[in-house]
Amino acid sequence: MRFLITGGAGFIGSALANRLANDGHAVQVLDDLSNGDRDLLDPSIHFMRGDVNNIPRLWSMLQGVDCVYHLAARVSVAQSILYPVDYNTANVGGTVSLMQAIRDAGVRRIVLTSSGAVYGRQERQPVQESDV
Repeated sequence: MRFLITGGAGFIGSALANRLANDGHAVQVLDDLSNGDRDLLDPSIHFMRGDVNNIPRLWSMLQGVDCVYHLAARVSVAQSILYPVDYNTANVGGTVSLMQAIRDAGVRRIVLTSSGAVYGRQERQPVQESDV
């Protein structure tokens, strides 16, 4: 299969990208490197530095893609309070831009992810569903 992973140079995204590539899949990564590191990616992975709000870039990367993993996001709670417009543009606007591009490109599969930051600081680890 052919995959596009947004935010694919981050901790989880790079592990996913490398696993898919090692399993023989064609993998592309789009990441703005605000929290990622391109060096975490296997050399066989096609990397593009960019923003999920760039719909023309998304259209070009989505051609022939079977599935998208959407991991791109800003996740710092403290920073989101200081810069709410930037976080809304990246997280909400970026997801809407990606969904529009996916629809227009005819991609039928998408996996959306979240962050542990949505649960806040928890005393007990690992966090249980009943704790939140």
